[in-house]
Amino acid sequence: MQEDPASTPASVAEPHTDLLAYRDEFPILQRKVYLNSCSLGALSRRSMQAMARFQELWNEYGAQAWYEIWMGEIAALRGKFARLIGAQPHEIALAPHVSGALGELSTSLELGERNHVVLADMDFPTLAYQWLAKRRLGVEVEFVESPDRITLPADLFRDHIHARTGLVATSRVFYLSGYMQDIKALGAMAHERGALFLVDDYQGTGQIPLDVKAAGVDFLVSGTLKWLMGGPGVAFTYVAEHLIPRLQPSITGWWAAREQFEFNTREFAFRDDAARLESGTPAVGAIYAASAALDIILEIGVENIRERTQFLANDLTQRALEHGWTLRSPADAAQRSSITMLAFEQPQELVQGLSERGIIVDSRPGLLRISPHFYNTIEENAIVIEALADLLRKRGN
Repeated sequence: MQEDPASTPASVAEPHTDLLAYRDEFPILQRKVYLNSCSLGALSRRSMQAMARFQELWNEYGAQAWYEIWMGEIAALRGKFARLIGAQPHEIALAPHVSGALGELSTSLELGERNHVVLADMDFPTLAYQWLAKRRLGVEVEFVESPDRITLPADLFRDHIHARTGLVATSRVFYLSGYMQDIKALGAMAHERGALFLVDDYQGTGQIPLDVKAAGVDFLVSGTLKWLMGGPGVAFTYVAEHLIPRLQPSITGWWAAREQFEFNTREFAFRDDAARLESGTPAVGAIYAASAALDIILEIGVENIRERTQFLANDLTQRALEHGWTLRSPADAAQRSSITMLAFEQPQELVQGLSERGIIVDSRPGLLRISPHFYNTIEENAIVIEALADLLRKRGN
């Protein structure tokens, strides 16, 4: 697979080198070559300080911190995520993880006779599991297959969406290849046939700009674990404003109640905003960590992050192709996120060998996965590629 010469770093200047000033913000970068942000973003000093602040407030105020401070922090985080994706704060709900966010959504949607759900075979399994588990309730699940296990042209969805399709649900960025789907085209296709459109953006948010309104997204789920650098414990659900009243989740709790602090056991009414999907008490320590991390993303701007990570991914791809390795990410840089996949036998052994050299990457079956973020450098690209070449020589590849 050949790279388009026009997309290689040789033809463009390295963008946003000023962002390298942020490297001091991430202690792990002082000790490791960290190229695994698509699994877990690097921990910032700001997030560490925010978690310490949470503990100080807990010690200072005890339960009073809920009313005087923590409820405000929760609302502020909804607002920050809304800004990030072009939404409004009342369209955002929090969840402990994306599986939980999808679970709340899937129990909220009464598809009726339109019980046909379309997904992609390259989606992360959690997305499919929500609907496969509902087959016993009459939900029909159909997968659109990638022709090459790398890309999935939007037009391939067309023949799968019909009059009984209630939902099209898929990822903006495929975790197995880094391919970016044309979600605007998919959303239009779904809406033309009267179906709703759900996007799993766990591998996109914070790495690639998004305006959910312009893209025609009805529902979106994402989380802070990866490119948003906020660690585990916080996920988000976006619900388009006009769809909020339609959602009546069958899994719920006191956090979703309109009069939450009336503690009325005999009557229940959902909140009027998307937070009706928030069933229980959130993990406030994780919210502090996530909120501080989102401050960094918003401060830099996702457009700037995209320009830098695209350059780094192109540089990484070019170096890999020069070694003759098989690229399992899109050859077209315009379709490629920062996730770079290379095909190798027993990639877990390579991950371990690189780890022993202080280089952190990841693997999936038959694939080595390298994912630079804005804080990485082309020098680190060179280090991982040369170390990988050395490991391959030593095992006789």
